[in-house]
Amino acid sequence: MRFTDRVQFYKSNDHYDPDNPDGKPIPVGEPVIANVTHLGVNRSMQLFGNLNTDRLVVRLIQPFVEDWEMLRINDSKTYYSLETGVHPLKINSYIVGETQNE
Repeated sequence: MRFTDRVQFYKSNDHYDPDNPDGKPIPVGEPVIANVTHLGVNRSMQLFGNLNTDRLVVRLIQPFVEDWEMLRINDSKTYYSLETGVHPLKINSYIVGETQNE
């Protein structure tokens, strides 16, 4: 398994902030290295029952312990939100679904 992607975590800006008047999500922590793959059609149907959302599996070597609501992969314009997570002893995994474009 190759960890070649960069993931940046974000918090949504729910209240007005004069320093961020356009309401863009606020980065949380530093970008981390991850392994990102598509969930796949069959597995997406088994777990969620629909194919309406592009879902990815994000695997991290080290757990990300700060609170977050969205993430972006490799500085793309697409934000993904958490749908479910798995936290075994070694590699944390998150299944995320597409939420919005910048």
